[in-house]
Amino acid sequence: MIRGVLDSIADMRNYSNRRKFITAIGSIGTASLAGCSSILGGKDGSNLLDSTDSSNSTTDTDTPDGISTSGKSVDKFNNMSSQWEVQYGKPTTTTKDVFQGDQSVVLRPKKNGKQATAKISRTFYPEALDLSNHDLSLAAKVNKPDTVKIRAEIIAPAQSAMLTATRHIPKELNGWVRFDLGYTDKQGNPVLGNVAKINLQIGPMNKPFEVLIDDLRKVPKGNKGKVMFQFDDGHVSAYETVYPLFKEKDWTGSVAIIPDAVGGDDRITEANMREMGKNGWDMVGHASELLPKYSSEKQRRILQETKRYLNVKGFKRGSEHFIVPYHRVNSASLKHINELFKTAYLQGGGPNNARRPSNPAFISRVNGESIRGTRQIVNMAAEFNQLAVIYYHEIGGEGLPVNALKKVIDHVANKDVDVITPSQFVDNSHW
Repeated sequence: MIRGVLDSIADMRNYSNRRKFITAIGSIGTASLAGCSSILGGKDGSNLLDSTDSSNSTTDTDTPDGISTSGKSVDKFNNMSSQWEVQYGKPTTTTKDVFQGDQSVVLRPKKNGKQATAKISRTFYPEALDLSNHDLSLAAKVNKPDTVKIRAEIIAPAQSAMLTATRHIPKELNGWVRFDLGYTDKQGNPVLGNVAKINLQIGPMNKPFEVLIDDLRKVPKGNKGKVMFQFDDGHVSAYETVYPLFKEKDWTGSVAIIPDAVGGDDRITEANMREMGKNGWDMVGHASELLPKYSSEKQRRILQETKRYLNVKGFKRGSEHFIVPYHRVNSASLKHINELFKTAYLQGGGPNNARRPSNPAFISRVNGESIRGTRQIVNMAAEFNQLAVIYYHEIGGEGLPVNALKKVIDHVANKDVDVITPSQFVDNSHW
């Protein structure tokens, strides 16, 4: 991550002449490609559901603007006192700040604890929850501190047969957001058709927190695991090293392009980009600026310029996708990303729904530098038909050793998964 930050700073200093080109060609239009108020949530974009909490209580629902909210409700947290058991902390409910429906749950730790933890549990009895053909999706809002990790435990049907899902919420995100609960670990042999209990947990942390959660849903899962490789900042190693290795497997990937950096030292050239693009690779949008640092208007201009550059250079399909700089967004960032791009990716720590992520503007990815950790995520995606997005920066040189990448490539090749690009994901999924 530090390497990526330094690279991006260098990009801003060394390639400002290319910014002049972007400014000269103007900004892109504001037509929405994938806008959905239900993704961001809040009162303005919510639909009022009935008060019955049941895994089969709702089918696909519509927000007031007519956009579908995928899946079925597992719990809207309207009957918190009767359905959820408090394991740790001091949870309360609120009707003043919700994602969908009538109320949300506010998770806070007990005061004066050495480690701040909040955990609530719901048991499904006498009828078990069936997740054999579904993944879970949740909405959350972090009021404090500035970053958290949300953990879900799916007990299927006993503690010895459990799946764990985790998701990191970035530092500046100051509003509601929906996300997939991708599986990151397992114990025993879970039977997803027989889920007896779900635990939701924040912490342990070293400081107090306040996290709101709402609208737990189950969404149709993919019929096969998928893996996506992304190479950030347009390092030339994506062309010189990765491109030939992937050709041997008949795979394609995506390169995150910072327009200012193209053609600079150790960076991909437009000729490289064209060759890779003709052979199925995606040239996708990226930027060197920390988006939440700027006003909403400035953020939108940065995103428009990145998209415009790729369109002008002929990479229209790739221009529909975006890699979030430094993995950090606020609510304004997400709003603009959602309106301008079909998918966007940032560090989340786990896999995603492989059919259609519940929030295409907030797709989770994982750093591939840990061979063991990457194998683990790929294994989970393969076994439970989810999408693993793996990202790298430089390969070889001062970056990840080439042999480390080869070990990941060999591992993926031995799994029953499809290796795809963002464009292929959209084209072949139920969007």
